[in-house]
Amino acid sequence: MENKKKVISKIAIVILILVILGISGIVIYDRATVNNEYSINEANLQIPIFVYHNIVEDASQIEYDYMQTTKDTFEKQIKGLKDFGYNFITYDQLQKYKNNEIKLKKKSCIVTFDDGLEGVYKNAYPIAQKYNIPFTMFVIINSMEKEGCITWNEAKEMQDSGLVTIASHSMDHPEFTKLPVNEAVENVNNSYKSIEDNLGNQTIKIFTYPYGLNTEEQRIALKENGYIQNLTDNKINKSKQLDLYGLHRCYPLSDSIYKMILKIYYRSIRYN
Repeated sequence: MENKKKVISKIAIVILILVILGISGIVIYDRATVNNEYSINEANLQIPIFVYHNIVEDASQIEYDYMQTTKDTFEKQIKGLKDFGYNFITYDQLQKYKNNEIKLKKKSCIVTFDDGLEGVYKNAYPIAQKYNIPFTMFVIINSMEKEGCITWNEAKEMQDSGLVTIASHSMDHPEFTKLPVNEAVENVNNSYKSIEDNLGNQTIKIFTYPYGLNTEEQRIALKENGYIQNLTDNKINKSKQLDLYGLHRCYPLSDSIYKMILKIYYRSIRYN
């Protein structure tokens, strides 16, 4: 019996050593290739698009964890992603990558904010400037200038920095599944007219569905009108299935960087 225990113990130690060596090998390879660049046909990259809403001063202002993230947590997440080798890109770069015009680094991601809330300007924008990362802000046109939301002057300041893209989250945040296709298209077209009236011509048009609600007919119609479109379904984009008219987005919430990374890998496997 004693000999059997010793054998089992030795096997367990060998397995543990092999696991450690395997993980070490993966980490070493990952670090060695982190700056590798690939065209869309060369590798099946994971490209997470993170969706936030508001960045607040402290935890006392959090009512719903999917709506508010503290600036301290947000900064830790951004710094953590950079430390893990993530390269922050824009939708313009993603479109060029899809069209095989540019390559992307092995680890690339996009940061987005919905609703055009003031905390993004006050708390997230300075962090973006500090780390020199781009992000996209989806604004609700009829909420602009209202209490708790950004102003057009603030939107222009962020856009002019070269870091921030201002895009559409509709005119009035309706449930799109309740709109006929023509009304849905009109709503988005009007929202972009307002953006261009206030901020100048936009080289790329991006739309995010309120509540994540949409119909296939709406997606087709908006595609025909030239809109890149975002869903909010907690999935990860993969380059071999990259669909600019149905991009996946996921919530970082207030997760630690390690939890964020684990979720990326889990979702990539779970929704393969």
